[in-house]
Amino acid sequence: MAGLTTAWELSSGDCREQLDSITVYQRGWRLGGKGASSRGPHGRVEEHGLHVLLGCYDATFRVLREVYAELDRAVTDPACPLPGWRDAFVPAGAVGLADRHDGAWSHFVTQFSSNDALPGEPGAEDRRLTPVDVASRTVGLLMDFHRAVSAPGPPAEVYLSASPTPRPARSDLGALLRGTGLTGFAVALQGLTRAEQLASGAGPDEEVTRRLAALLGAWRDGIRGVVLADPALRRTWQLVDLVVTSLQGMVVDGLLTANSYDAIDHLDYGEWLARHGAAPETLDSPIVRGMHDLTFAYAGADRTRPGFSAGLGLHLAGRMLFDFKGSIFWRMQVGMGEAVFAPLYEALVRRGVDFRFFRRLDHLGLAPGGSLGTVELTRQADLAAGRARYDPLVRLDDLPCWPHRPLVEQLADDPGDQLESHWWPGAGTGRETLVAGEDFDVAVLAVSVGMVPHVASELVRASPRWRRMVERVGTVATQSAQLWLDASESDLGWSGPPTVTLTGFGDTFETWAAMSHLLPRESWPTSGGPRSIAYLCGAMPDVDPGSADEVVRHRLTRFLETEVGSLWPKANGRNGFRWNLLWDDEGRCGPDRLAAQYLRANVDPSDRYVQSLPGTGRFRLAPGDTGFDNLVVAGDWTACGFDAGCLEAATRSGVLAARAVMAAGAGARPEEQSA
Repeated sequence: MAGLTTAWELSSGDCREQLDSITVYQRGWRLGGKGASSRGPHGRVEEHGLHVLLGCYDATFRVLREVYAELDRAVTDPACPLPGWRDAFVPAGAVGLADRHDGAWSHFVTQFSSNDALPGEPGAEDRRLTPVDVASRTVGLLMDFHRAVSAPGPPAEVYLSASPTPRPARSDLGALLRGTGLTGFAVALQGLTRAEQLASGAGPDEEVTRRLAALLGAWRDGIRGVVLADPALRRTWQLVDLVVTSLQGMVVDGLLTANSYDAIDHLDYGEWLARHGAAPETLDSPIVRGMHDLTFAYAGADRTRPGFSAGLGLHLAGRMLFDFKGSIFWRMQVGMGEAVFAPLYEALVRRGVDFRFFRRLDHLGLAPGGSLGTVELTRQADLAAGRARYDPLVRLDDLPCWPHRPLVEQLADDPGDQLESHWWPGAGTGRETLVAGEDFDVAVLAVSVGMVPHVASELVRASPRWRRMVERVGTVATQSAQLWLDASESDLGWSGPPTVTLTGFGDTFETWAAMSHLLPRESWPTSGGPRSIAYLCGAMPDVDPGSADEVVRHRLTRFLETEVGSLWPKANGRNGFRWNLLWDDEGRCGPDRLAAQYLRANVDPSDRYVQSLPGTGRFRLAPGDTGFDNLVVAGDWTACGFDAGCLEAATRSGVLAARAVMAAGAGARPEEQSA
């Protein structure tokens, strides 16, 4: 996404008029990197993993809205079932968390309210959400909570469980807060004073912040014992404790004074909460675990070594909770390849951007003086005689899609379907060397950070900053599974909303998304086809690449046999998991039915998830600050202001990369190297 965003920005408006040409070089036959998807048997969507767009992804939605508007499919492609961006992305407010207490799992779903805003409005991506903003809105959240539970009338009811046999958590929270010696009203009053001061733009007053921190801590500690005596209040307490501790920590650590998160970047989010007195049960709460699970934030995929930058955690939590537009989540109605990368490709081609598929990047070579001198590529396949270019898309029910292997009828020979692998065994059909000043003036390296040591070893040796970056910016392998089931979610025993995304569950596949809304977009038999789709994903320990697929199959088998029953209680029979629930048109038995599902081990250097481990943010390179004057970098591993492994980070990085190209080239011919 980062490289394509760079091309989009460079081909827009005044930028395009100043450039001679823009060329994208792509390994294999698909665009999208970790977001690439294609269509397999029965037209099923096959993804790298689970992708959900947050409502705070303003840069991403801005680009996508521009793309769909420019394509104007309602006029130019009226048969296409996704004419506009609102057809491809719909609000999804159901967020689930899994909780393990006294050895038993339960699940609860929060339905976030929507608003009338739309993500991607002009200028929205440039507006900052500072620690002061987050603190002010957090105080408002506490005040809203206090009003809700302290209002006169019948006891407050808080429904927190969507487990198979939910028990409403019903307690008189108002009486509880009033009876703890330090009233919630005092906190709300002090918070209101503080919020008004922050909103007015006045600088934080040390005495006010000190008193607020003491007050918050005393109130939290005062109610802890009473709350924990009532099991029905445990989850409510964890949320209150998390919010209060975060606000107290921001005050004590001077984040409001500095209006920056840098002071706590070196700490893990959970470690930072513990320093400021968060209860042990809060540190092991589904909210904290869910944050780590959604971002695969475990060093080496070791769940005993959680690692997510505290500063970034606060920043992203603030963005997600207080800055979403429309809905906290937006769900794609097709695969990511069709919702994002096919439209982007089509729009870029219309703009005159040149795409050269089947080009594997091998090596970046330095010129005398320290600039980039050469870009060496392997040509993986040649076009068939008479063809001027490769057309990568196919149409499935009038929707432009990416096929699951190259379209060999357009090629001189069949190169196979392993072209996207770092360990591709082919020799290729030739080599190409791009020379600075002849073939390009500015290059954009838009590979994943895991590929940098392999393709830019000369730069890593020459630059201590590049060396520190590849050593310190962590990545982790991930695993994913897409299951097509012969039962609906309710038939499996799930009693929550049918479009939920749930995280914090289990130790192998921590996140589950119910994706049955994709069934009508796939091409299953009119009768007897699958009735639901489940996407599962999680972090994966490093294994030998040759055995990685079998490792995922083994881990999924164990998950289904030993863990999934807590999530789908009706999926188990007398002898464990009912394997016949997995849809298989070949009628295989037992775990062999996994052959009809789609499993992935994302162990390729290009596929590994980019982590945000504590203390590593300062080692990221900014797109325009590479130390080589004709080289720009783009990717979710760069310093872009949203330094997490996500689509928004890649998009923001691409925007910055385009600005850097214009600053460096001033009308030159940038070549974008994308893999």
